[in-house]
Amino acid sequence: MFELYVAKKHLISRRRQTILAVGAVALAVAIAVLFRSLINGFETTINEIIFEFVPHVTVLPEEGEDYIHLYKTLIETIWAIPGVAAVSPALSTTASFTHDDDVENVVLRGVIPEELNKISKIGIDYMVEGDLDSIQSGRRVALDGGLADELEVNLGDSVRASFPDARTMSLVVSGIFDTGGFSTNYAYVSMETAREFLGEGNVITDVQIKLDDIYRADEVAADLTASGYNAESWQSLSGIVETIESRRFSNTMIMLLVIVIASFGIANIMNLLVLEKTREIGMMMAMGASASSIRRIFLIESGILGLAGGAGGCLIGYLISAYVNSLAIAISSGPRFSVVLNFIVDPWDLVAFPLITLLLSVVAGVYPAHQASKLDPVIALRG
Repeated sequence: MFELYVAKKHLISRRRQTILAVGAVALAVAIAVLFRSLINGFETTINEIIFEFVPHVTVLPEEGEDYIHLYKTLIETIWAIPGVAAVSPALSTTASFTHDDDVENVVLRGVIPEELNKISKIGIDYMVEGDLDSIQSGRRVALDGGLADELEVNLGDSVRASFPDARTMSLVVSGIFDTGGFSTNYAYVSMETAREFLGEGNVITDVQIKLDDIYRADEVAADLTASGYNAESWQSLSGIVETIESRRFSNTMIMLLVIVIASFGIANIMNLLVLEKTREIGMMMAMGASASSIRRIFLIESGILGLAGGAGGCLIGYLISAYVNSLAIAISSGPRFSVVLNFIVDPWDLVAFPLITLLLSVVAGVYPAHQASKLDPVIALRG
C-alpha cells in the first residue's frame, strides 16, 4: 500500500524523533500498567484478609444499648439465612492488663473458641504457643503475640485484668497467637470469664457472621435490619470497597491523562514532520496523490507511533510488575500469616492500552494530517 510505504519511510528517516515519541508513550503506558497491577494486587490482598480475618456481617446492640439480650433467638434467625457459613457471638470490653511494671490496654473478648475459629481460624492456624481451647478451663487468656511481648509475659504467666466498674481478676496466659498484626492488643477469654469480669449475665456485645459469598454481606445485613436488628456489613463498616473503587477511578483518570499528554506529543512531532516534508508532499500531489491519500499517510504514521508505544509500554509494565511480584515484598508478616505486596496484571489491560494509545495518537494526528492535505502543490514544491 502506497500510504503505508511512505509512512514507514518517514518514520525510519526520522529515527531519533520516532524513538522519542514511541518512548514517551511507552513510558506512560508502562506506568499505567504498573499502577493498575498494584491496584489489582491490593484488591486481591484485601479480599484475602476479608476471607481470613474480617467477619462479613456484624450484629451490634441497638442504639443506646450496651448489650444484646436474648441473643440465642438472634443466632437462630441468622442460621436461617441461606449462605451463612459461621456465627460467632462475643462479649467484648476494654481492659487494662498488668504484669510486673508493664501495663497495656487491650480489647478483651469473651468467645466460644469453636465458633471463633470458624470466623478467623486463630485457634487453628495462628497459635504460636498453647491453644485457644484452653481458655474454656477457668480464668485463662490467649494473647496476641505483640501484646505478650509488650507485657513481657510467657505461657503460664499471670496477668492482672482490671477496668473501672469491672471486677479485677488474675488470668493465666494459656495461649499466644500471631496473625501478622491483624489482631493487635486482642485478648481472648471464655464467655463465662468475660461475664464474670463485667459482672453481667447472659448477654453479648456482638455477633460475627461469615458467609459463603462475601459480596452478599450487604444483602444479609439488610435482611437482619429488616428483622429489627442492628446489622452492618463489612463494606459499610470498613469503607474498603469505596476506597478501592475511588482509588481505582482516580488512578485510572490520572493514567489516562498521562497517556493523553504523551499521545499529543505525537501531534507536535507530526506538525514538525509536515514542515520538513513540505516539498515531498508537493511532489506526491503533483504526481497525482490525492488529498485523502496525504491525510492517510500522516494518520498511519500517528497510529504506528501510538500502537508501538502502547505495545512497548505494556511489555515493559508487564515485565516490571512480574519482577516486583516475584520479590514477594511483605508489608505485614507473622510466623503463620504474611501480607505480600502483589502486582497482578489484568490481561485486558494489555489489550486495552495499545488500542487506547492507537486511538489517541490518530486523533492527535488529525490536525497535522489535515494541514498536509491542504497544501498547495505549487507552493509546496517551492518549499
